[in-house]
Amino acid sequence: MSELTNDAECAKAGVDPEEVVKIANGLSRYAKQAKKLGIQIFGGSGCGTLRFDDGEGILVLSTLSGTFDGGDGAEKQDSEGLWRGE
Repeated sequence: MSELTNDAECAKAGVDPEEVVKIANGLSRYAKQAKKLGIQIFGGSGCGTLRFDDGEGILVLSTLSGTFDGGDGAEKQDSEGLWRGE
């Protein structure tokens, strides 16, 4: 298990944990790069965007391809001990 993956949850989902690690590492790397530039990666209502606050409001710099969901990011363990999101 990597610190970026939950192996039991990957197994339950039928997803290769090594592929999850690759995606998590890539997204984490890009999130760090965005932070250095003052850019926020935002997900909500199924759409992802890159945003920047110029002090006059939020500028939407780019729309992202893929599925992006927002929410408060709450997590809890279920009765089987698996982590479940909101």
